[in-house]
Amino acid sequence: MWLVCPIAGVGTRLQPFTYSKPKAFLKAAGKRAIDHILIKLKKTFPQNTNICFIVGYKKRIITNYLEDNYSDYFNLHFVEQEPIGYDGDTPFFSGLGDAVLLAKNYVKNEDCFIFLSDRLPLEDYSSIILTYHQCPCDGVINVRKVQNPQFYGVTLTNEEGYITKIIEKPEEHISNIAVSGAYLFGKEIVPKLFELLETQSQIEIENGQEHPLTPVIAQLIDLGIKLKINEMQSEIIDFGRPESLLDGNRFLLSELKLKDPLYEHLFQSGNIKDSKIIPPVYIGKDVKIFNSVIGPNVSLGDDIMIEKCLLSESVIGDGVFLKKIISSNSIIGDYSVLEDIIKNNITIGDSTYITTSNMKSF
Repeated sequence: MWLVCPIAGVGTRLQPFTYSKPKAFLKAAGKRAIDHILIKLKKTFPQNTNICFIVGYKKRIITNYLEDNYSDYFNLHFVEQEPIGYDGDTPFFSGLGDAVLLAKNYVKNEDCFIFLSDRLPLEDYSSIILTYHQCPCDGVINVRKVQNPQFYGVTLTNEEGYITKIIEKPEEHISNIAVSGAYLFGKEIVPKLFELLETQSQIEIENGQEHPLTPVIAQLIDLGIKLKINEMQSEIIDFGRPESLLDGNRFLLSELKLKDPLYEHLFQSGNIKDSKIIPPVYIGKDVKIFNSVIGPNVSLGDDIMIEKCLLSESVIGDGVFLKKIISSNSIIGDYSVLEDIIKNNITIGDSTYITTSNMKSF
């Protein structure tokens, strides 16, 4: 079986964070989104499984990181998706359908498992494999009931769980059973999948338009191909939007099994002084916390200095300095400096400097 991961997109819904990093590199509960996903995949697929990453935006960051951290387990392959245009310095890509098509020369006579870099099931991926092998079907699509189906592709099914209709981001409510970031196509239908993707790719589009995957899946269904749903029982974290990133952080923290959830060792070392930690909290490397209350549901990156702050329900990036901040439900990008702020729902990108003092360094 070949694994395929389209990871070329800019992640415009996650701007300003994605100005400086790929969307799959946002951290929650101490790990990047792509780390959380690949750790789950390692629990499902054997060593030396082939993965083809379709890269584009920030491709060097992605390829270098994956080669450094995952080449000992997976056989990594990279294909570049070229942009079709630019808005200033921001590239436009032609969509998920064209990204998957670029794996055509790799996936031959084998099953094809496609996973998205911004969707993380709290369960591992084994259930989709079991569904495929236990049911008479040509493929399986992971789904989950959601409260906001307008953001996803949604499915209609018959009583046996086979998909009768699939629609991308419907404007009117037709179903709350949403496609959730993983697709398995059996080797018998993979050639037809790529044939339809190739035909779609010939349709001219302009900047801002895309060749999606969902309409091609709809064509497969219309041809009589039997696709089964695999409904996940646990949450599926959507890393693609800021508000869902905070929800995902909360779920991931709830799963952490820390030996020292109150970080007593950091109090003993002097890295935390005159402060209180309210679990669950994740604290990265080389973090110093003074005269502060942190938690619950806070993820702190590496190399952070926090002084006189009250923080809850937030994700704080690497290399951040915070002083006299009272905030909840906030996302603060890497290498940012904030001082003297009382405000909830802060969302700022990397390397932001907001202070009311004459502080010049830290």
